[in-house]
Amino acid sequence: MPLSDRVRRLAARFAAASGEPAAEPQSTPQEQRPAEPQSTELLGQEAPVSLAAPWSTADPREILGDRVAPNSYKIDRSLVSAPLAAQPMPTNAWWQNLVIEGGDQPVVTAPYMVKCLSGAVVVCAPTALAELKFVASVWHDDWRIELPGSQRSLVAFDAVSATVDYSGAASVPLARGAVFTTVVLHTSTALRLSTIHAIIGVRPGSAPGIWLVQLNNGATWLVCCEGGAALQQCGMSELHSDTCVSGAVRLALVPGNDDSAVESLVAARHAIVVGGDVAIHNSTFTIDWKVQGAGEPLVCALPHHQSALLEPQWADDVGTYWFIKGQMRVARGCQWRWREDLEPLGFAGSTPLTDVHRARLCELVAADARELPEDLAVLPQDPYFFGKALARAARIALIADEAGAHESRDLALQRACAWLEPWLAGTNRSPLVYDSEWHGIVSRAGLHDPHVDFGQGRYNDHHFHYGYFAYAAAAILKLAPHWGTRARLDQLDLLVRDFGNCSAHDTAFPLLRCFDFFDGHSWAAGLFPFADSRNQESTSEAINAYYGAFLYASVTDRHEIATCMRAVLQLEARTARTYWHLDDLAADIYPAPYAGSHAVVGILWSSKVDYTTFFGNNPEYIYGIQLIPYTPALALLVKRQWIERIWDKHLRAVADGSETESWREMIDLAYAVVDKPATFERISRVSTHDDGNSASNAYYWVATAPLN
Repeated sequence: MPLSDRVRRLAARFAAASGEPAAEPQSTPQEQRPAEPQSTELLGQEAPVSLAAPWSTADPREILGDRVAPNSYKIDRSLVSAPLAAQPMPTNAWWQNLVIEGGDQPVVTAPYMVKCLSGAVVVCAPTALAELKFVASVWHDDWRIELPGSQRSLVAFDAVSATVDYSGAASVPLARGAVFTTVVLHTSTALRLSTIHAIIGVRPGSAPGIWLVQLNNGATWLVCCEGGAALQQCGMSELHSDTCVSGAVRLALVPGNDDSAVESLVAARHAIVVGGDVAIHNSTFTIDWKVQGAGEPLVCALPHHQSALLEPQWADDVGTYWFIKGQMRVARGCQWRWREDLEPLGFAGSTPLTDVHRARLCELVAADARELPEDLAVLPQDPYFFGKALARAARIALIADEAGAHESRDLALQRACAWLEPWLAGTNRSPLVYDSEWHGIVSRAGLHDPHVDFGQGRYNDHHFHYGYFAYAAAAILKLAPHWGTRARLDQLDLLVRDFGNCSAHDTAFPLLRCFDFFDGHSWAAGLFPFADSRNQESTSEAINAYYGAFLYASVTDRHEIATCMRAVLQLEARTARTYWHLDDLAADIYPAPYAGSHAVVGILWSSKVDYTTFFGNNPEYIYGIQLIPYTPALALLVKRQWIERIWDKHLRAVADGSETESWREMIDLAYAVVDKPATFERISRVSTHDDGNSASNAYYWVATAPLN
């Protein structure tokens, strides 16, 4: 059946969209078994994973014609193996620092931070620095393993790991949550370890090659050398092997310096986590850890894992590890499974409109639709602000349709379609092109200027930008399914494939460009190195991205993809409530004085939290950027119990102190989940709206916001 016909057939189904794709029978848990003994030669890269059917496998070059060009920012092929460089490379991965700008900035495996340098690997178990407006992970060279004369190169990655090769002499499997940091020596080498601290004690463990090393910062580390090599202290801060060493060298911080922790760590020393396979079935997420060596691995779980893992085997005798996102609890076993509880979600809000609401909305959408410009020249020319404007127009059309204001609906729909057409045809000022270097859709201007369009050409914020397009496209197709010609759908598919590809069969784009399966949320930062590694500012715009992809998949009859996007959306919302919201799902993530002084995180980094935004320090910006855009999906994020808890302490003052009424409205609207009449009163004073909002959308949110 042609895709456009599927769109028409489904239009009626979404007339009162209020549910999720039908659930399928849940799979039964797989039995966890110890890994079979294997050599410590690392696994080669396996075929990429598929989470769902592809959106499309059409070649972007055939769709775009001459709108294909290489990025001026090249893949550093000295840092990436040739086979990897030839396939779609991730641009927003947790390990991105390994392959950009010399590759010498740290990556965060959690609980450790690691630098892979030429000729050395440096490991840090960071310590906390808590201030009023930030919490940082303090880097220190806890251990430096010398690999003289070797050059590093990324040779493999999957959703939860990356492997760095050192000229064939050594390999470093970097796995998320791994209790041990591991260097596998492939040639016999004199082992040399050094630390920034003073070594105050070295004692042998319970078997040959096991050493407990005490440092003057109070930490004790377990060092395990395959083959039973002996270590000797040299000077104040170095350890040398008495013979040449080959095989795995493994380091683990011993939490609390406890003997039972040492015993459990020693028992797991042979089980090396070298990667993981991920899957999503309905709303159940699975990580199958790939292990080399005998036994079951120890992997640290973040707070959002701890509250959701099904039948975990906790190794509490090991203790917990501090990390920027809270204390990490150690789990034993080769498989993690958890299920996201899906909340009802569709095009319409959580609460039905009353006749009074409809009458008022008919007035508001009439005015809003008339204000939508016919002149395309006055519209924003960059993908982000244009996307916001487009989604705003599409939202006005949807609200008008639900309110029964058909004339206003048709006008807003006409404007949205006319605005979008040049972006699909490539006749706008800076056309969207396929980047043949990094395999993505970027603005032509961004190919050569890293700063234009919010770093779009370097893959900053792609899910934010194209999420607005996806939402608008879904709304248009719901209201005017005949608009969805094959040519238009091919163009729209490219935008969603850019950030929402969920299949290895689509070889034109990387898998879920921004989403991190271990952290449970997206990273917005693209091809820019940072000492604090990856970051994301606006959780609500990330949620909007997967909401848009979910709706777009639904109206184009891609049930399997819609189910996948819906699960990702729910997890993104839950981790946002865990790590960006204070006193929402968790109360003890961040230490004082940050905790107690603020109710949100402005920017979450891999190893830092900041009370700020990239565009200013005003409190209304910091809170407001976590609340845009107001759509039915925001109900996943803005919960009554949280707003009640923080309104009098934080939010009311933030709103009342706002320098602009558009930002004040963003804060005020959150109060609708607590008190609708009071919120209607507060927003009645507003005459200027955010460029992604409107009077009708603000009113609609308050009228339909959930109260439970």
